[in-house]
Amino acid sequence: MPAGLSEISAGRGFVGRLETGSDLVEEIERFCTEHGVVAAQVTVIGAVRRAAYAYYEQHDRRYRELESRTHHEIVGFTGNISLRDDKPFLHAHATFADADGATVGGHLLRGCEVFAAEIMIREFTGVSLVRIHDDETGLALW
Repeated sequence: MPAGLSEISAGRGFVGRLETGSDLVEEIERFCTEHGVVAAQVTVIGAVRRAAYAYYEQHDRRYRELESRTHHEIVGFTGNISLRDDKPFLHAHATFADADGATVGGHLLRGCEVFAAEIMIREFTGVSLVRIHDDETGLALW
């Protein structure tokens, strides 16, 4: 196994949909907090009324926040749950498509208003994923 990788075991699985009008990030983190999910894979399919995302400026070590206030389909979403500041934290990247098929995306932020979202959360056991500051990148990494 390559250095830095850990073997995991599958824990509980959850599927469902998020309420129209809810915040995509807040709802996922709230659910994980309420159910004690501290390490997981998260996928979402659906649409948002508003998209909020960011691009990490590597040289400046800061996120440039972006948004789109139009309806978008979620055409890609991959994320994970880990612990940050002792709370479940969603780290996800998403791609959104507009009515013409043009896409935008990046690091998912709070502020994505759900139109319809089907979600799958696959919990991991046997691993501790805790985010700490990494001096080399300026990011909070496992």
